[in-house]
Amino acid sequence: MKAPTSQDVARLAGVSQSTVSYVLTGTRSISEETRRRVEAAVQELGYHPNSGARTLRSRRSGVIGLMVPARQTRDSGPMPFIVAISQEARRFDLDVLVVTADEGAAGVRRLVGTGLCDALILMEISRQDERLDAVTDSGLPCVSLGKPDIVPGASVVDLDFEMLGRMVVEGALAERCTRLLLFGRIDEKEGRNDVSRFLRGLRGAAPAELEVVIAPGSPAEVVALDLTLDEVGGRTAYFGLSQELEMLFALAIGDRLEREDRVFIALSDHDLGAMSAAVRPLLRLTPRQRDVSAVALRELVRLLREPGAGPRTTLLPPRWADAPGDEDPDRSGDHAVGHSSRGVSGPS
Repeated sequence: MKAPTSQDVARLAGVSQSTVSYVLTGTRSISEETRRRVEAAVQELGYHPNSGARTLRSRRSGVIGLMVPARQTRDSGPMPFIVAISQEARRFDLDVLVVTADEGAAGVRRLVGTGLCDALILMEISRQDERLDAVTDSGLPCVSLGKPDIVPGASVVDLDFEMLGRMVVEGALAERCTRLLLFGRIDEKEGRNDVSRFLRGLRGAAPAELEVVIAPGSPAEVVALDLTLDEVGGRTAYFGLSQELEMLFALAIGDRLEREDRVFIALSDHDLGAMSAAVRPLLRLTPRQRDVSAVALRELVRLLREPGAGPRTTLLPPRWADAPGDEDPDRSGDHAVGHSSRGVSGPS
């Protein structure tokens, strides 16, 4: 029979997993009634928390574990996050141990069992990520780089992808576009937490007069699809969560960038305008990878060093590349977001 987990205890007691963790570790004041329900559920299920967790909480190694994706993909890679987190860690006299996430929850338990890490940062979070349950059971402070559907016992730091969807619609409408063409195989990635949130924000903001087309296939196939839309007419905005460079080159080769009825909206920290002199107009949103990484590390330090600190969610708003800088990105709470007002105008 499978050993009971803190999730089982939470379900039986009618509380969240984080509340179970608070009761077992004593890291936050809990009402007597709630405490009794949790303790009764623990006794009924025969739940035994990781005995090494509290020892780890009281013994500091000065090392944090960073679990990164096992494979580099075409449209994302961990290296910018690793570099930014490592640089921020040195400011707090912490070292970073990088491990791959290919073992899932078993990998978390193995890492915790070594006693090497004071806390964990998890990357490439899925909508239902079993690693978070393993972290909750361990009792270690944890930050999730990515927002799953349910967040048990961990802080969350991520880009606000729902706001990103709304801002892409805003940019397309400001450029007087009648069509928004999404590329980067978004249709194949709707199960990812970032893509599903982006589409939720975009669809909620798109008015009836803006046609949203999710284009399957490679950049070259997207350009071929766009050619068939010429007969419909109107002005098209391109946007993708990945493949910006490939798409720019495909558009340039297909002679689509020099047309006044084409707009390119990019999500990139790079100056993509330098990649093609033909890009006009080019609107660029910044994914703020360095900001997200720095805030994630500072959030982990807060969990480690502030007595009674509990998990929270911080969502950083995207920015237009030509907009003034935001206030300090370390703004946290149940839902920390900013506001956007691009104010661009289309051709006369």
